[in-house]
Amino acid sequence: MRPRTQTGLAVSGDDEHWILLNTSPDLRTQIGACAALQPRGDKRGSPIAAVVLTGGEIDQVAGLLHMREGGRYALLGTAETFGAIADNSMFDALSSVTRRAVAPGEAFALPGGVEAELFQVPGKVPLYLESENLHIAEESGANVGVELRVGAVRLAFVPGAAAITPPMLDRLARADVVLFDGTLFRDDEMIAAGLGTRTGRRMGHISIAGEDGSLAALAGLKGRRIYIHINNTNPILIEDSSERQLVEEAGFEVAYDGMEIAP
Repeated sequence: MRPRTQTGLAVSGDDEHWILLNTSPDLRTQIGACAALQPRGDKRGSPIAAVVLTGGEIDQVAGLLHMREGGRYALLGTAETFGAIADNSMFDALSSVTRRAVAPGEAFALPGGVEAELFQVPGKVPLYLESENLHIAEESGANVGVELRVGAVRLAFVPGAAAITPPMLDRLARADVVLFDGTLFRDDEMIAAGLGTRTGRRMGHISIAGEDGSLAALAGLKGRRIYIHINNTNPILIEDSSERQLVEEAGFEVAYDGMEIAP
């Protein structure tokens, strides 16, 4: 199997200014493996001009702590995501960062000629904020997707989704590239493997397989469809597995570290 770190995406509209979508705990390793993201000059100069967050889960925000040493960049996310970050004083170390809360449905500009919009995706609050009154597949600013546009090219990034709604499907149908939550192939996968007690839906993730899975729901999309955020129990990671063959025959790709997507 190809090596894979935790999910993140770097995007540029001009090959000079780079935008990160989420920052995983593996961010330092990921930057070290990508020459375009590495510091420039002798004053900690960085081509990373902005970070857009789709939620406040640890695997979405922990990498920000690798970017605390004087880096100047814009940090964008929903009010709910910033609320989760504000509750942890460690993130006060991001003193030179410009934070901007963006509401789902509000278009905004990013450096390098990139236009963006957040959109609601059924999900849940971060694991560390769960309570007895947990709502699964709730649509709120706690879990969003990102649509990016450069000229006529559109990309949709959805690393976590508990379900696919008609408005989501309409939006994804307009995208040239869709990167979508592929956490588990089957809903009970982690339970069957003896590695957990929760189903995929309980964790806020739609499964790939099944009549109500993402493979069937996204079958009609015409653009590139790429599974991301893949758990290490998911058999699509194994190149010669029947599950991998199924998704590839359906026109889906499986992301890997260093994958490049060009218009």
